[in-house]
Amino acid sequence: MKFKKGISENQEFLIPKKPSEYISEDHLAKMIYHLVDRLDFSKIESKYSTKGQNAYPPRMMTRLLFYGYCKETRASRKISCACEERYDFRYLSDGFIPSHDRIADFRKDNLDELKEIFKQIVLLGLNMGLADLGNINLSIDGSKIRANASAKLSKDEEGLQKLLDNLQDEINKMFEKAERIDEEEDRKYGKKNRGDELPKHLRSKKSREKAIKEAMKKLKIWKEKKKVKIKKEKNRDPTQAELKKINKTKINITDHDAKFMKERNGVIKPNYNTQISVDEKEQFIIANDVTDQCIDSHQLVSMLNKSEKNTGKKPKSAKADNGYSEQQLNNLIKLLKKKGRSEYKKRMHTVEPVFGNIKHNLGYRYFLLRGLNNVKGEFNLMCIAHNIKKIYSFILKKIKQLATAPSFEKIPHFC
Repeated sequence: MKFKKGISENQEFLIPKKPSEYISEDHLAKMIYHLVDRLDFSKIESKYSTKGQNAYPPRMMTRLLFYGYCKETRASRKISCACEERYDFRYLSDGFIPSHDRIADFRKDNLDELKEIFKQIVLLGLNMGLADLGNINLSIDGSKIRANASAKLSKDEEGLQKLLDNLQDEINKMFEKAERIDEEEDRKYGKKNRGDELPKHLRSKKSREKAIKEAMKKLKIWKEKKKVKIKKEKNRDPTQAELKKINKTKINITDHDAKFMKERNGVIKPNYNTQISVDEKEQFIIANDVTDQCIDSHQLVSMLNKSEKNTGKKPKSAKADNGYSEQQLNNLIKLLKKKGRSEYKKRMHTVEPVFGNIKHNLGYRYFLLRGLNNVKGEFNLMCIAHNIKKIYSFILKKIKQLATAPSFEKIPHFC
């Protein structure tokens, strides 16, 4: 039987290839390389000092994050390993192999600046034709994404105090049980599909005690704020029923901002409520946000303002379901008409497939980072990944229509 022969591992090349020649001309990595080079990085670059050792270039680190999130390789260790083992990542890293610590620190230290980068990518997409700037039609929706927090570690004030009183015995038993359940769920469902593992910083007695005390302090502040809010809004002290409800408030030890929310399958777990506004032309994300509120009420105006800020234009129309209580009655009356109903149905075909892409195609059903502000930054990266892939598909479609070779260099410059 005859077989094809590949290149011998000892074969030498007379002329070394360029890194860009190891991947095809229409590869996503090449589009990301040219797109990032056309963005304004002055805010990130201004944070670096001229003193000390030279840092990794921010553009290079951003390329790795963008490509990693597009390829469901968002963990810093996996990105670092890929820079060593894969041609596509090595091409984007300019041959560098940054450690996972450097990658994680860059992401953590530049979450706010990357939100401004998202805005630049939105404008680039609009200028390329992924939405009609003079005729923006938005659909707005929210979806729960699992927090990186174990439900077993959510306690009310009484439960936290009990943990402190029985720190040596009670906590050890609880954490041993949590670790055992985690291992069982890993075997049953696979590590890849989970994000609520016991964090390493809670595996020592001293760190557990510190985390519990911090959670208790924050929980007391929350409860006082709820009492003040009732007194301010209703001009009276809280009733016994209201006080009972307030006293049952729980906080998660691993992620204080995560809240118990009902997921689509009916399971109640620590989650965050993610929000997006999407243009109906190409399902391009115009704005994104994350809230720790279980319901979508009071998010509509905020998302409209963010959309207008990112595009510099007022949308022609915006659609949202009845979970957004800020919709005015006259708008609801319009939707009752035949034309209004058909327009409203477009929302399901505009915004819901985007969440489907983020959660199922890209695989982002849970967050890696903890804390509301960090989670906002990570969701922003998920939305950037979605938009980048939309730009990539849009360019390839145009290229195919023109029957020409890929030319990602023609992506408009932002800076």
